[in-house]
Amino acid sequence: MKTRKSVTVPSFIKIIQYTKHLYYILLFGVVLTTVLVVSGCTGTSSTASVPLATTCTNLAGKTINDVTITSTKLFEASGGNPAFCQVNATRAPYLDIEVDVPENWSGRLWQQGGGGLDGKIPSAITIDAATGAITDVNIALKDGHSVYAASNGGNRASVPAQAAPLVWANGTLDGVASAEDYAYVALNTTREFAKAVIKAFYGRLPNHTYFNGCSNGGRNAYIAADHWPNEYDGIVSGCMGMDLTGQTAAWLNLGSRVGTPAMPSFDQWSAVTAAAVTACDALDGVTDGIIANQSACNFDVTPLQCGQPTADSNPAICLTAAQVQTVKDVTSDVKLADGTTIYSGFTWADWAPHIPGWGLLGGGNAILATGDSTWFTAAKQQSFNLDRDYPIFQYGFRIVGAAPDKSKVAAFVASGKKLISWHDGSDNLTSFNDHVRNYSTMTNIAKGLGLTNPSTNTRFFVVPGGSHSQGQALTEVNWFNAITDWVEMNIAPEQLVYNRIDDVTGIVRTLPVCQHPRYPRYNGAGDVNSAASYTCTTP
Repeated sequence: MKTRKSVTVPSFIKIIQYTKHLYYILLFGVVLTTVLVVSGCTGTSSTASVPLATTCTNLAGKTINDVTITSTKLFEASGGNPAFCQVNATRAPYLDIEVDVPENWSGRLWQQGGGGLDGKIPSAITIDAATGAITDVNIALKDGHSVYAASNGGNRASVPAQAAPLVWANGTLDGVASAEDYAYVALNTTREFAKAVIKAFYGRLPNHTYFNGCSNGGRNAYIAADHWPNEYDGIVSGCMGMDLTGQTAAWLNLGSRVGTPAMPSFDQWSAVTAAAVTACDALDGVTDGIIANQSACNFDVTPLQCGQPTADSNPAICLTAAQVQTVKDVTSDVKLADGTTIYSGFTWADWAPHIPGWGLLGGGNAILATGDSTWFTAAKQQSFNLDRDYPIFQYGFRIVGAAPDKSKVAAFVASGKKLISWHDGSDNLTSFNDHVRNYSTMTNIAKGLGLTNPSTNTRFFVVPGGSHSQGQALTEVNWFNAITDWVEMNIAPEQLVYNRIDDVTGIVRTLPVCQHPRYPRYNGAGDVNSAASYTCTTP
C-alpha cells in the first residue's frame, strides 16, 4: 500500500509564493491589456462598442460644434469594400463635409484636400449614377480602413451665388467667411468634425492623422503643416509650390495674354509640345512620348517662328515673334524689376489644355487676395502689372491666411513629422521647377533648425511625364502606403511606382517615381511598359 507523501512546510510556502506570483502576472496582463485597448494601442483594428449601423442611424440630424449632420448612410461590405458609414454635414455659410467611418477601423484619420477653387467634395467613393452601385473606393478607406474626411472648401460650385471666386467679393459677411474657409478655416473645421465623429463611433481619437492633397490640395497640405503642426503625423503635398503669391503672379503673367495676339492658339501650343517631345523624348534612353529627363532638355522654340526654314508653312501653326516670346516666358523665371525671382519657369509640357486655367485661377486667387471681383474679367487681367500687383497680392494672402509659410513647414519637418512632396514632371498648370526651388528653401531652413539631414523626415518625388494632377489618385501612385509606412514603421520611401494609362494607346504602363533630382532611365532592354526596366538615375 502506497503512502501519501507528506508536504513539508517549506514546500507548501513555495507553492503559495508561486501561486501568488502567477496571480500578479495574470493581473498585470489584464490591466495592461485594458490600458492598451483604451489607448488604442492594441493593433490596427478597433471595434465600436455600439454597432456601426446603430451609431450611423443615430447621428443623423445631430449638431457637433456648429456642424449639422444632414444625412448618414450605411454601406454594407461588398466586392472587397469594407462596411462603412458615410456622414454628410454642413456648416454656415457654405461648408459641406463628408466623413466616411469604416468598420474595423485602423485608428487612422485620412484628410483629403481639394482642387482648383474647390466647390465640391472630393468624395471617398464613386457611385454609378444609373445603378447606384459603388464603382470605386479610395484606398485609404478601402485598404487602409481609415476614416476619410474631405470638404468643398467653403463654397458650392453648383450654386452660382455661393460659388468661388465671385462669392468672396460679394460684399457680405458670408462672402468673407467663404473666403476664409477656402484659405484655411475649412481644413480645421473638417478635421475637428471628423475627430468628433470618430469619437461618437469608437469612443476615442485617432492614433495617427494624415493629410493628402494635390494642386490646391497641395496648398492645403502645406497649410496644414503651417497652421496645425501638432495635429498631423504625416503629410503628402503634390502639384503646388509653397508660394501662392508667386503662383498667382505667374498665372496672371500668362493669363494677361489670353485673347491677345501674343497668346498661341491651341493648335500652336500642340505643335510646340510635339516639337519639344521630338527633341527631348529620347534623353531618358527610350522614345515613348514623354520627357522624363527634363533637366537635359534644351529645346529652343525659335526655329518654329514663321519665316524660319524649320517652321511650319501653315501660318496657323507657325508662331509670330510675340508668340515665340510668350513660349520663352513660360519656361523662364518670372522676375521683379529689381531682379528678384518670384517664380521659376515651367518644364516642357503640353500647355494647350490649361490656357484658360491661367487666367481663371490667377484671377480667382487675385480676388481672394484683394476682394476685387473685376480680376475675373479679361480687361482687368490684361492690365496686370507684375511690380505693382505682386506686393498687393502678397499682403492680401498674408491677411486672409491662404499662403503657407515655408519656415513653419520647415519647423513641422524639423520636429520629426514626415512630409512627402511631389510634382508632375511635365506639369502644365503649376511649375515643377518652382516647387523644387521652394522645397529647397524649406529644407535649408529645416537644417538651420537643427535637422542635419532633411531626408530623414521629408522627400521630394517626381511623377515622370505627368501633366497636372496625374499621379494624385492613390491607384496611380500609392502615397497612402508611402506615408503611413514611414510614420508607423519608420520605412522611408525610396522609390514608388506610377501606374500610367497612355492617352493614345490606352496601355497601362508602370514607371518609377524617383526622388528628385533622379529620373527614370531605360536600361536598354526589357519591357518599356514595366518599371523594372528603368533605373532612377542622377542627371
